[in-house]
Amino acid sequence: MADIRLQALFNQKSREFRTEGAGDRRFRLDFVAATNRATRRMNRDADLDSEIAVVDDVQATVTNLNTDYEDILSDGISLYLMHIGQRPAKGAEVDKSELETRFAAGITSMYFRLINDQQNADDSDEDYDIIGLGALG
Repeated sequence: MADIRLQALFNQKSREFRTEGAGDRRFRLDFVAATNRATRRMNRDADLDSEIAVVDDVQATVTNLNTDYEDILSDGISLYLMHIGQRPAKGAEVDKSELETRFAAGITSMYFRLINDQQNADDSDEDYDIIGLGALG
């Protein structure tokens, strides 16, 4: 599992919210807060075995989160940036309810993928076994 480096996402969100050069300190703080809110929700709603650690800087690395889920994290960061009060730049506006729906669907997809991975990795547990479910019995 590879971890996600935040700097690239921070640069993307700086352009998306058009903060480059203006209000950079506040945006940095808001970005870190939004990242932590998104990862806490991902931890909780996806029921992760290894929790995603909180970050304290835009140059940090989000650990215990596979790069396959970077798009979900990106949606969560955008959503929570908007909740905090940041506004997307003109032309990059997104409906907040649509973003919420997409973020929630991404977490659900993540949850089911993790469940499937656990089932595929555990051949000995009869709860996940076709024979254990009675299909071959």
